[in-house]
Amino acid sequence: MAGYLPRGVVLVHGMWGVPEDWTWVQRALHRQAGLQVATPDLPSHRSAEAGLLDDAEEVREAIAESPEPTVVVGWSYGTDVVGIAAHGMPNVRRLVYVSSPPLQVHPEVRDVGWLDTMEHLLRDAHGRFALDGDWWLKEDEAGLRLPEEVRLFLKAHRRRFATPRTRSDPVPAAAWAEIPTTVLLGVRDNLTGAEARAWVRQAVDDVRDIDTDHFMLFNRPDIVAAVILEQLP
Repeated sequence: MAGYLPRGVVLVHGMWGVPEDWTWVQRALHRQAGLQVATPDLPSHRSAEAGLLDDAEEVREAIAESPEPTVVVGWSYGTDVVGIAAHGMPNVRRLVYVSSPPLQVHPEVRDVGWLDTMEHLLRDAHGRFALDGDWWLKEDEAGLRLPEEVRLFLKAHRRRFATPRTRSDPVPAAAWAEIPTTVLLGVRDNLTGAEARAWVRQAVDDVRDIDTDHFMLFNRPDIVAAVILEQLP
């Protein structure tokens, strides 16, 4: 059967992020005429009460409004949301995970005690957490090498607080196990360890190593967009 390009794309931002983080990927996608692109804003970054399941419902609504065939894409934490939101959605023909392996089903509330051990973590009056915004701009930490345009963007769009429920909510579904999925991992991404990399290669057929770090949507938006626009079987 001949391949075909997607008609709809849903882009899901990462932890502490904003929908505008997809700006550079969107620029490349907009070269494809007739493509409908949605960038939902996750409730867990706007409300003191919402969590992963609320985020998934928001994205699920965006998917429902997207034409067929649709590709759903998540970056970092956004992939956790995608794995739940895309479950059972008939118009979704492909998932793209950027800079993160899939989450497995976990029907119970998850432990988040490890959050208290993270460095550079800030808390607000509602108990929400965020990584210190200045950390994103320090090129000597984690080997970050962000383009100047992106650095100016991050200064203007400070990272947002998110609720602990983004990490503690159960994981009731794994859409990646039922929908063709591509996982893009940066070879210099120290947030994905060797054990996780080995597991994802056993669990997912299409795993690709990209010469970049965790911030692939900023550093290699051309590659992310090209993968999204690949013809589907």
